[in-house]
Amino acid sequence: MDPEAVDPAHRGRLTINERVVSRIAAKSAAMHPLVGARSGGLLGIGEKNDFEALPPVDVTLAGSKASVTLKIGVRFPVDLRSVSEQVRGKVVDDLLRLAAVTAAPVDIEIHWLEGAPAPRKVL
Repeated sequence: MDPEAVDPAHRGRLTINERVVSRIAAKSAAMHPLVGARSGGLLGIGEKNDFEALPPVDVTLAGSKASVTLKIGVRFPVDLRSVSEQVRGKVVDDLLRLAAVTAAPVDIEIHWLEGAPAPRKVL
């Protein structure tokens, strides 16, 4: 049966789980080159800053609207407000494009900063 021939009212319903929204938000944030998360360790002991890890995300989903909180780390020195706005914009855009979910608010909590590696000196 051709899906285009079916009346839209009879096609069924699409439900997107909070975990899906959370995963999209985490991947969107992690795409920023200055954003990282904590990884490794056991019960918080031995964790390390990791710029390849996905940051933790809390999502509350109500229909097609989501409230999102990201917990990120940032490579420093950098304009924290600018990085936050870039991450927020990417998350909002990706959730709308990929899941048809409107994200508002998108809260960003910066939990740690890591200094840029010092340049090597020639001896």
